[in-house]
This record gives sequence, structure tokens and C-alpha cells, in this order.
Amino acid sequence: MQTVVIGTAGHIDHGKTTLVKALTGIDTDRLKEEQDRGITIELGFAHLDLQDGLRASIVDVPGHERFVKSMVAGTTGIDMVLMVIAADEGIMPQTREHLDICNLLDVEHGVVALTKVDLVEDPEWLDMVTEDLRAEFQGTFLQDCPVVRVSGRTGAGLDRLKNVLIQTAGGVEARSADAPTFLGIDRTFIMHGFGTVVTGTLVSGSLNVDASVDVLPDPTGKLAGLKVRGLQVHNREETKVSPGQRVAVNLSGIQRSMLTRGLALVHAQTLRDGRDFECTLRLVPGAKPMGPRAAAIFHVGTAKSNARLRLIGTATLQPGETAYVSIHCEQPLAAFPGHRYILRGFSNIPGRGTTLGGGRILSILAPRRRHKDKSRWLSDLEVQKSGTAGERIVVLLRQAGPQGLDSQTLRMRSGLGTRSLDRELNKLMAEKKIKKFDRERGSFVETGLLANLHTQTQQLLEAFHEANPLLPGMPSEELRHRLADGLNPRLFKLLLDELTGSGAAIQAGEAIRLSRHRVRLDESGAELEKSVRRVYQSSGLTPPRLCEVARKVDRPQPEVTELVHHMSRTGSLANISGDMYVFNETLDDLRRRLVTYLKQNDQITTQDFKNMVGASRKYVIPLAEFFDREKTTLRVGEKRVLRKKSSDSEKK
Repeated sequence: MQTVVIGTAGHIDHGKTTLVKALTGIDTDRLKEEQDRGITIELGFAHLDLQDGLRASIVDVPGHERFVKSMVAGTTGIDMVLMVIAADEGIMPQTREHLDICNLLDVEHGVVALTKVDLVEDPEWLDMVTEDLRAEFQGTFLQDCPVVRVSGRTGAGLDRLKNVLIQTAGGVEARSADAPTFLGIDRTFIMHGFGTVVTGTLVSGSLNVDASVDVLPDPTGKLAGLKVRGLQVHNREETKVSPGQRVAVNLSGIQRSMLTRGLALVHAQTLRDGRDFECTLRLVPGAKPMGPRAAAIFHVGTAKSNARLRLIGTATLQPGETAYVSIHCEQPLAAFPGHRYILRGFSNIPGRGTTLGGGRILSILAPRRRHKDKSRWLSDLEVQKSGTAGERIVVLLRQAGPQGLDSQTLRMRSGLGTRSLDRELNKLMAEKKIKKFDRERGSFVETGLLANLHTQTQQLLEAFHEANPLLPGMPSEELRHRLADGLNPRLFKLLLDELTGSGAAIQAGEAIRLSRHRVRLDESGAELEKSVRRVYQSSGLTPPRLCEVARKVDRPQPEVTELVHHMSRTGSLANISGDMYVFNETLDDLRRRLVTYLKQNDQITTQDFKNMVGASRKYVIPLAEFFDREKTTLRVGEKRVLRKKSSDSEKK
């Protein structure tokens, strides 16, 4: 069954509640104060079966200007409005403000009920009021809607009103369940035998009994992972509810005192609350022009917060015009991209109330922006406003940079449902506009950014080879950090795999180099190598320290150190310990003598090894430990023995 949410609107005492009761038999003024004073203070709810397969959930809102904040909360998620105007008074300030709010919330369907016709004896007066309505509604979604003359007290016109509601509701497009689940909480109470219950309009998505849900904002962390114990729609138990329905949700494991109007219920781990939003903004007629910065009250869902506004791309905004705006809220709020919002000011607009404007949220958890990137900022916002779902995803991935985004975050930041998102991601991958780099988490990166990383990598390697011609390659971790702050390790691995797979680069161990790079000594380096080689050949097993080698060859120590490291990598020298290097042929000779000795004597003492080396303990101990590390020998107490594998390798 399709459910259409109808919200009442109109000035105080124009008969909204009376009309709802006449249509449904339900008195939505449930509070004693409301009944005593005869005015609606809080939201009221009723339901009406329009025809087979079509039901109306009716939200009755307060008409008094003091309760507009409740009216805004009640209009969250409505499909159509029943604008109620008393025939004996006509258009009033709250009529205009409520109409402004419905326009800003992008309500497209409506019916006007001209009530209290039993109090008007002059038919010409009714005609005149009707003409005034047509003039007032010109340019709004109500300009061509039916105007039904009705009396909630006498019942006159009720049948026609119901038929018009059926006809109008039939034109409301059913909401898709393939969207993130979002229910703005407008009431909380305790139900005896069940516990904590919250109610609201399920704006999007679906909800099942036993589902795991979060309530946001959640500064304490105690509202996460709550279980849906039960669901009701107009006092009927349900196991699953659909978008557009008025829902009562029984939550287990939470106290009512922790839940208030303004919170939002979503599926677990699908949304984070935030303070920063990027939006479209349209000012209502009659509002004062807005400067580059302003303050207002921001309403989204059933929540509100004081907020600071900054216009984007323009210095002023005139009434009736639309611009982009950055909004920073004092309190964290929950919303998905695509949600509509309302701005209310701190003083009345003559004849209209305090509603300033509103629009659509384009970006949640908005990234930090720099003024010099304003053109890119505006371009991104234009795509988020008017682009296809695929184009919006590409913008989000480009903004995410080298970290990329996983599919769960993309669902949150795009406002798309699971099936819609998967369809768009597959299409974008087929078009080679994005690439998956982490299959476990389902993370993606924009291919343009990946191409830039390819170029930067080759440039960094080129510069590294030029500065370090004797090094075989750049340490891969150094390359990752120099490429971009926060570069995702799995994206970096994909980058290296593509570079090595294409033959552009070669990775050996922890170093990576361009495939065309070759370690070569120039004429000066070749001469220096000969000089250093002679020093180490002549020093035997008592080699000098690197600073002493530099003095002997009369060259700067950094230059000598680099060359010695190169000779160690190419096998001319062996690094024994620290800056102690030994000519490899000399070390090979010592190793052969040591193995022969151990085969003949089974073990060797430090003193015997010292005699074999013919040097002080300064050289003997590092050499002995070097042979331990390379697994030629094994230390047993104060002696050393030949390792079995070394003995076997000698036999071979």
C-alpha cells in the first residue's frame, strides 16, 4: 500500500484541526492545554484511507507564529500540503510563512481548503477571497491547485475535499526504498509493557524489526547499535515499514530521557552527524538582502541549530534569488545530501513571519576550502546540484584525494541507496573514470588523480636518481610520503603494481627505480673508486673508519660514504659493523681459514680467532659477530662452532 504524507498548513484558528477531525474522526489536539486553549501547540497525527492501495498520513501542525519551529519539524517528509484558509479572514501572515516553508521544502502537490464557509453569507465574498488566493499563490506550487470550499463544523464540502485529495495524492510519486534510511524523531514516549518509543516520518529507506540503528547526534556514544524491537504504523503492528509512512519505533536498551525531538534514526554506521554543510539558498520575497556573512536558525529534519552562513561566489543575495552557501552550525546535526532545510531569522518580515529562506543540502561533512580554489569550489557545487549521480561520485572521489573513499562512505556522502550506488560504481569503472584499489573495503579513487600520481611518481624518481646516482632506487616508504600526505597504502600498492606492470619502474625489495635507471660512475667517481679500493685492500682486516678513508683519498666524507655504500651493494666491500667495511676478497680468505680450522678442531675460542685475524679486539669482535649473523658460525658460550649448513655447503 502506498502511503502519502499530507501536512496541514495555515494561520492560527483557520480550522486545521477541526477539518482533520471531520475528515478522519481523530482529534489531533491530544494535550490538555491544547484542548483547554483551543489552539494547536504540538504536532498532531491522523490517518485516512483514501482508496484501495492508497492511505494518507496526516500531520497537523500549529498555526501560531510562536510554534513555527514545530510546524517546520512536522513538514519534514510531507508529500503534499493541505493549505487551510478561513473564508472569513483570507490570507494571513502565517499563511504566507507556511507557504514559503512548503515552497522551500520543494513540496510539489497541494490542495487549498477554504474553511468556515458556513460563517460567510455573501457568495460574492467567497468569490473575492478565492480570487485573492489565486493572486497570492501565483508562481508557487499552489497556483493551479484546486480550491475546495468546506466547513469542518457542518461537514459541507467534505466529500468533494476527499475526492480532490484522492485525485491529488494519486499524482504523488511513490518513494524509492533504495535510499539511506532516515527518520527525523518528532515525539518520544514510554509505552507500557514495551518501553521507549520514538515516532516520525520515514523520509527515505526502509526499516525492519530487529534492525540495528543509530540515533544521531550521539555525543555520548550510547545511542549507537540500538535494536528495533517493534514497529507500528497508525497503531498496527508491522515487521517492515516503507518510505513515507508515519512510524512508531520501539527501541530496546535505551531510556526515553536520552531521546528528544531533533534527533534522527538511521541504519547503523550509515551516517555521521556534522556541523558543516554546503547548500543552495533561496531567500523568500520580502526578506532583506543578505550580505556575504549572516546568522540564522538552521532547520533540517526535526532538528534546529543556530548557524553562521557564508555566501559562496557572490557578495549579496537578493530576495527571490538563489545562491550557494556554506553553513556552520553551533550544534551537530544529522542529514543526508538532498535533504531540504529552512532558515529562520530573528525578526519578522512584514506580513510573512521570520522564515528567511531555505534550499537543498548538497554536501555534508564538507571539506575545508581555500579561497584561491573558489572556481573549483563553485564547479563542484554545480555538479552536486545538477549533475548525474555518477558525476557527483567522481567529484566526491576527487575531493577525497589520495585517501579515496570506501563504498560505505560514498553512500553517506552521496545520499544514494546501496543498489543505486553499486550500479553507478560499476558504470564508472567500466568507463574508466574511477578505479577500485581495496577490494576488502570496496575503496575507490578517481582515475584522474591516479594518473597525476603516476606522473608525480616518475618525476620524484627522476629527481631522486639525479641526486643519488649511486643508489639503486628510492625507498618505497619515502616515495609514498613524498607523493602525498595520507596516501592510502593500498592505493600506493596499486600505483606501484601499475608502474612495474607497465615496465616503467622496477621494484627490488624496499627500493623502487625507473626501469631506465642504471648505477654508473662517471670518470671522477671511477678514479675515486680505485683510490678507495686501494685503501681497503691495503688495510686488510684492520680497515680505517670512513672519516679516515676520506682523509686518505682527500675527498669530502659524504662523497666517500656514498661511494663506499655503492661498493658494498655491488659486492666489492662487506659491511661488518657500523662504518667498518672490509674488502670482500680479504673477508673471503678469512672465512675459508675459519671454516678449515673449525672442521679440524670443532670449535674456536675468541683468543684463537684473534690470533687468526692478527688484530685487536676492536676488529676481532665485530668480525666474529659478522660470521654469526651470516650463519657461518654459532656462538656456544665463549666459543664458536661451525654451523651444520655451512659444513654441508662446503661439501657441495
